[in-house]
Amino acid sequence: MGNKKKDDAGKGGTIQWKTISGKEGVMYREHPTRRHGRTADRCLSIRYRTGDGKRHHESLGWTSQGWTIAHAVSLLRELKENIRLGLRPQSLREKREMAMRRQKEEERQASMIKAGELTFGYLAERYREWANRNRKSAHLTSQLLDDHILPVLGDMRAVDITSQDIARLQDIVSKKRPQTGRGLSDPKATLAVGTVLHILKTVREVFNFALETPIEGQPGVMLFTGANPARISKRGRGVRLPRYDSRRLRVLNDDEIHGLLSYALRNPESTDIHDMILFSLDTGVRAGELASIRRESVDAETGTVRILTGGVGSDRSTKGGATRLVRVGMLFPECLAMLRWRLSLPAFSPYLFPGRGGGPRRADCLSRVMDRLMQKLGYNDGVTDPRNRVVWHTLRHTFATRMLESGVDIYTLKVLMGHHSVTTTEVYLHLCDPDKRRRALAEAERARASELR
Repeated sequence: MGNKKKDDAGKGGTIQWKTISGKEGVMYREHPTRRHGRTADRCLSIRYRTGDGKRHHESLGWTSQGWTIAHAVSLLRELKENIRLGLRPQSLREKREMAMRRQKEEERQASMIKAGELTFGYLAERYREWANRNRKSAHLTSQLLDDHILPVLGDMRAVDITSQDIARLQDIVSKKRPQTGRGLSDPKATLAVGTVLHILKTVREVFNFALETPIEGQPGVMLFTGANPARISKRGRGVRLPRYDSRRLRVLNDDEIHGLLSYALRNPESTDIHDMILFSLDTGVRAGELASIRRESVDAETGTVRILTGGVGSDRSTKGGATRLVRVGMLFPECLAMLRWRLSLPAFSPYLFPGRGGGPRRADCLSRVMDRLMQKLGYNDGVTDPRNRVVWHTLRHTFATRMLESGVDIYTLKVLMGHHSVTTTEVYLHLCDPDKRRRALAEAERARASELR
């Protein structure tokens, strides 16, 4: 224990506060008569300065009430860190006031839930908060909520929303004009079927989240109870989703590949775009995987690249949930030379294809880049079926088809593509010529049989 400190106690008295050796900012005083165990009951307090330079001395409580020195140290550390970062709370008093407000809000929420007063907008905001912490696509979720869903359902009580209301939402958004993309120039264009599906699925996810999420402090009280009105139709009940064929049918031919690479090299937004297109054609990696490849994951000597797995907050989670190796130079030998050249450059970023400031690129930015390239090259001119449009994912389809046509068996391709099942890989067979398709199908049957053993 250290030196004694004195504070005014009112009415002419003083309180004797003692410092604790090695616990700067934590102090105590002893009760004159009351004991806690074998020692005198102690009242703990903390001293610190706020961002404006003012000194604070706040009492915590007695050891007989459960307060410990470790608890006091942890609390003091939390307040100091908040002061340093400009976060709240920055004082014990403020912390207690926030806790009281939170408790009142929880009680209010519980009463609203019991009375069925919570709006869909409230549930959506809670879901948005969760998505921002756990979903890489949170920005898209927010956009769909703000642009399409909340204007229709936001003010409605969640318990009042029926499948008919969801059908009304579907009808409204199906007639909407697109805000971006190729449909802007078409006076008859409406939102793509895939976008409408995504909107309806987002509504369903909001309700599912509310059904599984208790209000804070009351684990037995969920934000929403009852049936999800946006559930998929079963025997005529619930929401009927529009039919949607999302298969990509377009594969680039030799002339188109040459034209794309040449244009990207001559008219680059950056050198990275040409190199990323070449890498995608040569390895078939997904846009999100490509954007997050780190230099440390590349073996320039062997030309192998580890596509890393991970959860939200990691550099990138592979879609199939497993780390895999891809080999560079199988289709385009010049890709290996490009890779080695990039690794020879001074590393200002840990990423192979860094974005602005050296951080990871956003995968959706690559889609916009490809749209601009297609406008210049005209590969999509006159194409009305979205499945036949050239998009960034077309590079992956081109890789898969060329690998099958070069004689690679479908099971090997499954591993290279990062598919969980051979059935998924078989989608690419429809793009091969008939003879090669028959040979690949035979290989697929053998691969499937080996999976079942």
